[in-house]
Amino acid sequence: MLGGFGHKTLLVSALALSGPACLASGARPLITSPKNALVKALRRLESKRHREREGLMVCEGLRLVCDALEAGFEAETVLVAEPLLAEQPRLRRLLDQLAPGVVLLADEAVLAAASTTVTAQGIVGAVRMPPPVTQLPDGATFVLVLDNVQDPGNVGTLVRCAAGFGCDAVVSLGNCADVWGPKALRSAMGGTFRVPVVEASDWAELRESLTRNELRIYAADGGLAARDYATVDWRQPSAVIVGNEANGLSDAIRADVADGKIGVVCIPMAAELESLNAAMAGTVLLSECSRQRRESR
Repeated sequence: MLGGFGHKTLLVSALALSGPACLASGARPLITSPKNALVKALRRLESKRHREREGLMVCEGLRLVCDALEAGFEAETVLVAEPLLAEQPRLRRLLDQLAPGVVLLADEAVLAAASTTVTAQGIVGAVRMPPPVTQLPDGATFVLVLDNVQDPGNVGTLVRCAAGFGCDAVVSLGNCADVWGPKALRSAMGGTFRVPVVEASDWAELRESLTRNELRIYAADGGLAARDYATVDWRQPSAVIVGNEANGLSDAIRADVADGKIGVVCIPMAAELESLNAAMAGTVLLSECSRQRRESR
């Protein structure tokens, strides 16, 4: 066994622990012990190391599980409370399409033990993550770059905004919080399933890729040399960079701003505040970009 799942995924573990289930007849195994090995394996997926090793992420809550399944992601195991299953036809329809043995009933104690939230939401699933993406999509004209954004809630919110405002891709640059972590997934509210997330470790290589795709690059910063974001023509192919919560832009990006290689924008503040937080600033910028691009059609 590898990490509690084995090389043949959570489905094998579920069948071994609980026996076969027939979805067609409505019969499903019931897990009643919070100490069940499958519960422990699910909790281990809170760790990025285990997620990467198993290729699985944890989705919790009705909306997130349904969004993942409707977006075509593959569920390996789903623990669900029988009352929730009974009252949600959308959920029943999606779960009935899964292979026998994937869906297991669980009581409240088990769901609480498997959940990463304070209050269990009646359903938790292990869902296969997509292969890592390292290249921008062909023809991308609207890209959000997260520069070492480390709070999972901010990362998830920014991914949600990127999906909602029509970005072609989100780039996770450097030491960002994992977009596939439980908190980031919850904050993204399904956005992670709707926009490609590109992983990048080197700013120079990413800048070259953005430039090769003819995107104008703007970093968000509150410095005196920054341009009011509302005066930029965002109808042109553009990439927007949002920096780290505490330190702002990374040194390499700041150096490119100083050298004039990329632009820099700010959000003027009426009050004497230093800045908005990363998620709020990104939301404001993407909203303006989207507005201009929408009105130009």
